[in-house]
Amino acid sequence: LHSNQESWFIIMDKADDPKIPLTKYLSSCGHGNIIITCRNPDLQDVTTQSLEVQNMVPTEGIQLLSLKAVGSSLTAEQEKKVAQIAKRLHYFPLALVHAGAYIRQRKCLSTYLERLQNLRRQILEKEIPQSLDGYSLSIYATWKLSWDELSDQAKALLSVCAHLHYEKIPRLLFERAMKNIDNVYMPLGPSNAVDEARIILSELATFENVWDLNQFDEIVIEANSYSLLQVADEGLYEIHPLVQQWLQDITSKNKIQGTLGIVASALQNISLLNAAMLFTRH
Repeated sequence: LHSNQESWFIIMDKADDPKIPLTKYLSSCGHGNIIITCRNPDLQDVTTQSLEVQNMVPTEGIQLLSLKAVGSSLTAEQEKKVAQIAKRLHYFPLALVHAGAYIRQRKCLSTYLERLQNLRRQILEKEIPQSLDGYSLSIYATWKLSWDELSDQAKALLSVCAHLHYEKIPRLLFERAMKNIDNVYMPLGPSNAVDEARIILSELATFENVWDLNQFDEIVIEANSYSLLQVADEGLYEIHPLVQQWLQDITSKNKIQGTLGIVASALQNISLLNAAMLFTRH
């Protein structure tokens, strides 16, 4: 390509694997163009321009779901149902396309939300029957491809985030828990929650079972490179609500106990005023 004097254009689609050294395949000449689509935010460092594609705005999400689920000429009641479903799926494009295919195939627009409530895992694990771009993996299968590539440390971190509020998860929660875990006040005797917390925290600590900021940052970077966790600000993390629901479905129930133990350890000796900043989902 470098020696070819004619202009050229290459699309590298779904270049999601952070272990692939993509820069080896990028030409340095100035008469061609490359577009890379991926979920790995680190690739912004190897491009001259980048654009993060956010979730659709409500009107776009509703329009996409309407097209996929019903087509044109919706009744007022159908429009209301479509809007409710799109909001429930957080206007996430893949989820909307998946829901549209499911609804169209089963003619279940009016009952989809009830089905999703009762059969979430079964529904979101189903493959898309027809796709113009040939991408037929289910929502859960898409995320599982990334999950299978993660280290045990990154999986441990995400398993805790699955049971916290999905916004502004503080790094301080893990730091304090790791430092306090051996001194948690347990007036009723030994706690399964604290025992499970120790197991999880051992994955996030050093070999000497101590807190290490650099090591924790590397774990966060790994989860972020697969778009399963986002860095909202220094020491604050976010996880997409649908990713969080998927993690709740695939991780063991022990992780709920472990998360409670981590929160309890983090709150040890902390004032009630500061404690109000931390939330856990039961």
